Amino acid sequence: MKIQVFKSGQLVSLLHRDHLSPATPKLFRVENRLPDTAGASQYRIKNDEQNHERVELGSNLVVAENAN
Repeated sequence: MKIQVFKSGQLVSLLHRDHLSPATPKLFRVENRLPDTAGASQYRIKNDEQNHERVELGSNLVVAENAN
């Protein structure tokens, strides 16, 4: 399995949205990569429109399909 490395500014979406509110934004911009936790990459991501920020594992992120 290839590990995806995301770059700052890249538009991403969440692969799994289980247990999230329907109000949780669909698209996020990668702010920066954080130190790995238990061998897994993690990123700080932000939705600019709703000013919503979160930390997600890299394994739960995919490049957004409608990224231009």
